[in-house]
Amino acid sequence: MADARTRRIAENEARFRAINERLRGELEALGGGDDPIGFVCECANVDCRDVLELAPDRYLAVREHPLRFIVAPGHELPDVETVVERHDPAYLVIEKPDEVADVLA
Repeated sequence: MADARTRRIAENEARFRAINERLRGELEALGGGDDPIGFVCECANVDCRDVLELAPDRYLAVREHPLRFIVAPGHELPDVETVVERHDPAYLVIEKPDEVADVLA
């Protein structure tokens, strides 16, 4: 069972991911291409306003894994998540532990 802090961090990251999902859906409806677009950083900091530039297909590849998120370099929290990919200097892909999967569903 995840502690309260770990769950709260996962909830914050899920909120940012929901914003990106809406953005991606709107772009798909408009027939968006392969050009990089700005996605919001999906880190735990509720005040973060960083924009990460990546191609929609790269974002979709991250989203294939429900426990993975995109964050700006330096926004990762090693005590509650693992960096699984580095796309320096643009963004990192982090993975949450299985114990918060219910928060992210």
